[in-house]
Amino acid sequence: MGVFRGMKERSMSSFQAWRATVFKAVVGGVAIGLALFPCLLTAGEPPFAPGKFIPTYAIKYGGTQGWPSAAEAARFDVLIVSASFGRARIFPTEAGNTWETLKRHNPALRIYVYQNGPALYDTSPWGQLGEGWEWLCREHGPDSSDRWLAIGVRYRLPLQGRPYPNERLMNLGNPNWQQYWLEQTWKKFWGGESPVARGTDGIFADNCGYRMPWLGNWHVEGNPDKPDEPADYVQGGTYQAELFRQHMNSFYDRAIPFFRERGLQLVLNFGYMASAPEFWEELDRRSPTVFAAMEEGAFVHPWGTLGRQGNFVFHSEEAWLRQVKTLAQLKNVRALMNVHGPVISEAEDLRRMEATDASGRQAWEVLWYAIASFLQGYNDRIRNAAMNFTVWGYSRFYWLDEFDPQYLHLGRALGAMERWEGTEGHIYAREFEDGWAVVNPTLKDARGIRVPSGKARLIGHAALKNPESVPLVTEFDLPARTGRILLREGRKLGNQDN
Repeated sequence: MGVFRGMKERSMSSFQAWRATVFKAVVGGVAIGLALFPCLLTAGEPPFAPGKFIPTYAIKYGGTQGWPSAAEAARFDVLIVSASFGRARIFPTEAGNTWETLKRHNPALRIYVYQNGPALYDTSPWGQLGEGWEWLCREHGPDSSDRWLAIGVRYRLPLQGRPYPNERLMNLGNPNWQQYWLEQTWKKFWGGESPVARGTDGIFADNCGYRMPWLGNWHVEGNPDKPDEPADYVQGGTYQAELFRQHMNSFYDRAIPFFRERGLQLVLNFGYMASAPEFWEELDRRSPTVFAAMEEGAFVHPWGTLGRQGNFVFHSEEAWLRQVKTLAQLKNVRALMNVHGPVISEAEDLRRMEATDASGRQAWEVLWYAIASFLQGYNDRIRNAAMNFTVWGYSRFYWLDEFDPQYLHLGRALGAMERWEGTEGHIYAREFEDGWAVVNPTLKDARGIRVPSGKARLIGHAALKNPESVPLVTEFDLPARTGRILLREGRKLGNQDN
């Protein structure tokens, strides 16, 4: 208990320091088609992403290679990381381990360590939890009265995932397994005299949405030719979606207070904002709820046939609208909007952003589409989201100048997203003090779009640091799946005038 008490005191110190400062949450926020709603996110918490126009996060898995400098890494507002003794020594200083050093650069930075959630068990050497898979099979396997493993309907044996052979499906609804997962996760990262995650803010639990992972892609462990379905969640050949959702909610009910009592927070890989916005609505209504949840395929992603062919994959206009509207309505959960995809390049540094995917679409162009999309739904009054963009997978990350408020900061949002009609096609736009974020999520180029008042400059990546190089216009075109900033005449693109 002495070790735990010391850990709790250290992990809470940054929160106590923030609470000692004078901070007043702004009440109110903008949502598409909705009236202003109360500010709930910031109550009792240190401010999130102070001074930022676009809150940002980055994901860093894998080994100790692929990190930028400590100063660059600390510019983000959230980091999701793999944690180990080696990674904790990447930036050792007098301030402490890697995570404590990063916090010295940016006290507002939040860092969460990766762990597969309790729906799955990872049998890889780095993913093992507690006494290991063999112990779980022996003590809580198919014949146990306290079964923690999922078993198949046909063969009554443990189930292995086809997409990731290191994963095994678990009996999520067993409260003893949930408690074991929580205790062993805390022990793995924050237990002992020199915890590998000392200085971090909580856990990022993967595969923790309301849909069972890899439905229809399970087989008997070690026998890929024997497909099977989980007996716990498939009855009479029908997937019991409501039962799995109930079991996941029971895990949240147990996990949120468990981590909170230890000065930590729970963040989820949640997903499905485009196809199941009702999941996010339910998560946002929960009390208590998680600190944040990730939408891993926000606006643009690398999945499906087109992704396998080396392309950025854009959501349809309808799915895009569902994401934007769902984001705009969140009051309690921060959405971590993750935009990623492939490019054809051998470069591993920022030069990779100059490259294109298999269809010729440049990474910088996709970034600006993502930024303009994010700004349609982001509530800047309660800071209900952060954005990640990567063409490096999750093995490397870099700070992009577009995220720096000295280069891009349009002031406060003045209203909700609107649809603007052109002489051909349409776009979506949202007004800010210094201009508009404009985006075309359709398959058709939009032409002859009028600037609502006065003149403006249509800004993309090339003009980020020299917006005056772009002529003033009263009318503009916007190609399909393109995003831009429409800067008012006489206003600065950065934060010099707001």
